[in-house]
Amino acid sequence: MPGSRARERRRAVARVPERLRRLLPSGRKAPEAAAPAPPRPRQGHNLFEAAAEYVAACAEDDPARAEEAASRVSPGMLSFGVNELACRALITLARERNQSPRTVARSLLGLRDVPVPRRAGDT
Repeated sequence: MPGSRARERRRAVARVPERLRRLLPSGRKAPEAAAPAPPRPRQGHNLFEAAAEYVAACAEDDPARAEEAASRVSPGMLSFGVNELACRALITLARERNQSPRTVARSLLGLRDVPVPRRAGDT
């Protein structure tokens, strides 16, 4: 049924912030008894590769792979990469559907498309 599929998609999207908090190293608390891990040498991972792997792993519900991808770059860099990936994917999908990115984004999130109010100077 299409309605149940949309409901399930909305539930999955609603769980994304919770998943991010659990998966990102900054969101987890280290046990007090554990010794701090020695600093790893920077491996020079590409933030876009890490973001692509992280998002794909989250979409496939693979937390181990998502955590590994998240550990490659800093949380701020990962956030930037995920945002960039979302923007590029949205633009591509909007072009394929011949719709505005706003309309596609609202559709993907299960939101009604609300017309944008016109400003006084627009005709």
